Formats: sequence, C-alpha cells, structure tokens
Amino acid sequence: MRLCTECHWDGWDRIVDILPERCDGIPEHVNDDENYKIVLLEKGTIDLTFRGKKRTVKGPALIELSQRDRIDAKARTNIKTYALYFNPTVIREEFTYEKIDSGELKSTWGTSVYQDYVLVERFSAVSEFSVDIFELPLNSFKRMKELFVSCEKELLSQRDGFWPCRSRSYLMELLYFIVYTLFAETPEVESPDQDDFSKITEYLNEHIEEQITLDMITKKFAINRNKLNALFVKHSSMTCMSYLQKLRIDLAKILLSKTEIPISEVSARVGFADPNYFTKLFKKTTGVTPSKYRYP
Repeated sequence: MRLCTECHWDGWDRIVDILPERCDGIPEHVNDDENYKIVLLEKGTIDLTFRGKKRTVKGPALIELSQRDRIDAKARTNIKTYALYFNPTVIREEFTYEKIDSGELKSTWGTSVYQDYVLVERFSAVSEFSVDIFELPLNSFKRMKELFVSCEKELLSQRDGFWPCRSRSYLMELLYFIVYTLFAETPEVESPDQDDFSKITEYLNEHIEEQITLDMITKKFAINRNKLNALFVKHSSMTCMSYLQKLRIDLAKILLSKTEIPISEVSARVGFADPNYFTKLFKKTTGVTPSKYRYP
C-alpha cells in the first residue's frame, strides 16, 4: 500500500511519500510492507513479539520498523501513539530498498549521498544495529514528538508551496536527532565522566534550535568552563561550543540537501537567529555558502 500525503491544492498533483498517524492504540499500518515506520509510544504499555522475541515496552518509547519487519503488538494498558510512515526515496531518489538493503550505499562514504544514507542506514538488511526499540528519556521523547507534530502540521495544513520540502525536512531532522542521540558512538570502556558528556550532548541535540550559550551550559550542569571544555576535548577532540557548531552545520547540510525551504528558515532551525552570520559561519566551515552547497 502506498502510504502518502496528496496535495489538496487545485491544479497541483504533488504526492509526498510520508504519512502521519496518531491514535489511542496500535498504529493501523504498523505491519505495512512498503514503508519504513517510526512509532512513538507516549504513554501506556505494549506487549510485543518482534523478530521472534517477546518484549514489554513502556512509554515513552521509540519503535523503528523497516518494510521487512512484522510485529505482534497488544496494548496492556491504555496507550497513545504517533507514527510516521515513509518511503526512503522521499529523502533521496536513489534510496530504493534494493540499494539500501544491499549495503552498496556504504561505498558513497565522504559524499553528500552518504551523509543522507546515515539517516536510514539502520533500517537496512545489513545494518549492524540489532536494537530498534528504545525506552526514552522524557526530554528526548518531547523533542521527537515536536518534530513529528511539525511534520504532521506541514502535511495536513499545506500552508504554502514549501510544504513538501518542509515536511520532508522535519522527517530528516527527526532521523538526524535519533542518529545523534540514540546511535552515537560510545567507547568500549566508559570513563567515569562519560555519563556527564552524554548528558550534555543529549541536551545540545534536544535544544539545537535554541540560543545556547556557554554560561547556560555551565550553570545547568554545574560545571566550570575549563572543566567543560576539557571534558569535550577528551571525548570529541573539540570544545563544547565547537561541538555544538558542528552539530548545527551538519544538520544544516541535511536541511539544505534537495530542499527548497528558505535559507533563513534553515538558519533558524539550526539555532542561528541571524541568517547573515549563519551564511558566514557555514562558508567558513564548509568552504561554500549555503546556496552554493544547495546548488553546487
């Protein structure tokens, strides 16, 4: 079944292969075999049989399913869920299931194609990730729900001509958030301060669109500047604000890639209130302006 959103504008036959669903129960199309599924469990408890294993999942939680996955899900209590169904070609035309499942896109390392492939890599048949169900911290769930609602709003309201690009960009931002919060690399042996580093980086990801200063971080986590930067240099080889800047520029690259949303909007989405400063910083970091990056 093609799960998609059709344009309701007269004379514009645009279709976007993303469909949102929210319900007080198990999502209707959770076992659809033609789409990837992102399911957010806000509250309640579900008993799942997934890949031959039984598991009880309590909200807030994230469940990710590929087009191959089938689950037997039963609600143990009253539940509330949010689901996004999407075909990976909505991110890039070349992202067919055959190419993703074969692993051939790994060979595009170092290109903008690989940058986008990372967003869906874990759905592939050859993915090294075996865990697709996560019980979430409340703040992480809140951010994921915000991105779901933003995507849903664009798809349903279609408020202007940018709605196809904007809804796609919110899906990509949600995937980006998941990658950089749940699938971030961790060392085999955690150091005593690894937990502090993880908590701060999670905060940066959760609030990436907000105005964040070094003073805000030091006060929130009761840590002085020198110790904070020493912590980040140890675990990421860069200072805290440099780390945040990299997160923002990486997300900006994704939002610029194959979308037409205004650069000023991209700037705001990644935490820069001044589009001119964003352009200057983006060029300093990447060697090209945002518009040049979008249209090389």
